[in-house]
Amino acid sequence: MYVIGISSGIKHGHHDGAAVLLRDGELIAAAEEERFTLAKHARGELPRGAIGFCLKQAGITMRDVDWICSPLKTYTNYTQRLTEYFKYQFGHSPKIELYDHHLCHAASSFYGSGFSEATVACFDFSGDSSAGLVAHARGNDFRVLTRFGRHNSLGLYYGMLTQYLGYQMTNDEYKVMGLSSYGSPEYLDKFAKLLRPAGINYELDPELDKRRRDADVFTSDFSTRQERIFTEKMEEILGPRRLRGAPLDQRMTNIAASGQKQLEIVTTEVIRSAIAETGCGDVCIAGGVGLNCKMNMEIAAEPSVKRLYVPPVPHDAGVALGAAMMKCAEAGHRIAPLTHAYWGPEYSNDMIKETLDKIGARFELLDDPVSRCVTDLTEQKTVGWFQGRMEYGPRALGNRSILADPRHANMKDRINLTIKYREEFRPFCPSVLYERQAEYFEDTFDAPFMVVTFPVNQKVAETMPAVVHVDNTARIQSVHADSNPLYSRLIGEFAKASSLPVLINTSLNINEQPTVNAPLEALHTYFCSGLDVLYLGPYRLSKLR
Repeated sequence: MYVIGISSGIKHGHHDGAAVLLRDGELIAAAEEERFTLAKHARGELPRGAIGFCLKQAGITMRDVDWICSPLKTYTNYTQRLTEYFKYQFGHSPKIELYDHHLCHAASSFYGSGFSEATVACFDFSGDSSAGLVAHARGNDFRVLTRFGRHNSLGLYYGMLTQYLGYQMTNDEYKVMGLSSYGSPEYLDKFAKLLRPAGINYELDPELDKRRRDADVFTSDFSTRQERIFTEKMEEILGPRRLRGAPLDQRMTNIAASGQKQLEIVTTEVIRSAIAETGCGDVCIAGGVGLNCKMNMEIAAEPSVKRLYVPPVPHDAGVALGAAMMKCAEAGHRIAPLTHAYWGPEYSNDMIKETLDKIGARFELLDDPVSRCVTDLTEQKTVGWFQGRMEYGPRALGNRSILADPRHANMKDRINLTIKYREEFRPFCPSVLYERQAEYFEDTFDAPFMVVTFPVNQKVAETMPAVVHVDNTARIQSVHADSNPLYSRLIGEFAKASSLPVLINTSLNINEQPTVNAPLEALHTYFCSGLDVLYLGPYRLSKLR
């Protein structure tokens, strides 16, 4: 049985379109639509490019697919519209099955975890008229303990904070998270009035939501990207907001720290209360707020949490996976745990060379790119690393990455300034060999998807200053030889040369552009940035003579 799961939809507010293909419960292919349209988040688009890739990867046509599965179960006439869409775009429509948005999120995390039982929390902006849920999952049964109302939304809360600080909601929340580490939570008492814990639930002050107050104006889809979503009450409590592009001062930094801390307090209380009710300390997190790695660190540190799993796609791209998993589970198929994220397109050496020849690039063909790359890294060169299948999810995990030596503090500023073109306070993540991560980071567990932050061991922090954030934490990627042997060998060889089994790893893209998919996009990023070297499979390009 072939099942395609999709995310996003046809309205402006839909985003993070993706498609996945499962065959009898086995994941065959998965990719996000933004990598094909080159428009970040692929807003308001059904994932035609990603669907086409999935079909091509499996060597099938749409007529071989048994089911198309999607969230948006509460949308009027959506089954009919999807049926007509697939007939128009692909000449045939399989059967359509719609699921609840947040159950799809929950399924993507629970089935991906491999746990037999879990306390599952979905913290989101909104979908299918709610903002998330808490459930007790066992086998194929999801017993919902509570749902968060659409306006009682942690995604909305953090979006308000993002807008207040002068950033773009539904795009820049990670900037707020990074900025928060530079401040102190001096405004925590004020945030306690805006967002209040309530056991397994919480309460966001309803007077903050401009959509609710001005419901006579905002009677249809509300453009959260162009219009202010918080009322004047937020400024009455916190003081004047920051205009986009204005200088950052310590007050704004402290507000970021306070808003982040209140999120951590509330979500940890929800998890603690949910475990008390379910009796299960294995926890799965999903929903867009699940990308908040500082929050995930606090949840993992909660004494009642036994194990924590966050998938590589906790945001809306993940509901495509969850929808397909639910259909396969209903059919009695076993769903294998999701241990890596390398499910996207791959390009042969011949295809790469054809692109290089077309643009007239000068390059070397290497017998062993790993050994040459280690030399480049130890010589303090910044490296684009394009290998194997593209990652599914927002994090580059060693196949579409920018790599560098973390032993010098100025490397962080160099990459931010000359390659990524982004704010100086933004941190970079370390990829570390799983078997050695406990030497460098504290309270660790397997974290292959860069979705949890860990404290850095103070004894070794000075050996890798470029990946230690100002709060002495790092969002690590645990690297395994069995899931990515080439990348694991690269880090291992770098460790032999430097005595450090850690590399800086950030996505191969320029700020505000999607992570690259194809060789031509990698070349565009290389030639339009300060990257020193680019490896495309066995081919090496260098700007240095």
